[in-house]
Amino acid sequence: MRRGDIRQRIHARDGDDEFAFGRTIGKAGQVDGAATAGEDDAEAERAGIGDGDDLIRGVELGIDTFDCAMPTRLGRHGTALVPDPHNRWRVDLTKSVWRTSKEPLMEGCACHACTHGLSRAYLSYLVRSGELTGMRLLTEHNLAFLARLMAELRQAIHDRRLSETAAKLRGE
Repeated sequence: MRRGDIRQRIHARDGDDEFAFGRTIGKAGQVDGAATAGEDDAEAERAGIGDGDDLIRGVELGIDTFDCAMPTRLGRHGTALVPDPHNRWRVDLTKSVWRTSKEPLMEGCACHACTHGLSRAYLSYLVRSGELTGMRLLTEHNLAFLARLMAELRQAIHDRRLSETAAKLRGE
């Protein structure tokens, strides 16, 4: 959308001062103009993104609400979100490499799988066996991971160190 279109749509909503964008952010800068086209105090929602890089970039652009089914969909298909931006923030537990791994999904995570010390091998077994427990545990883990990521970004905004935190999270 062009900036003028966005401004017109915002003002046409009879006093609403919020707007939403769908789909992924994709390449850096693709949404930069659209995200800043509204009023300075407008609330912006970003629908359909959930990758770590997209969430971080969205926060940097001032987007304050995100809505995406990706973390639950990944969990249902055997993939866990982890702090590894070089592998798209993901560990695919359906892969055979995890069948003997004793390591947890993530140190310090508050989800049941991590706090109870369940290994990647056990979670891989549950997922490959089609056990609903495995899907549920990975879904809970993915939601806990994203909640932790967003809490870290919120704290960085509060501490006025968003740029440094974003770079650290991205592994830069």
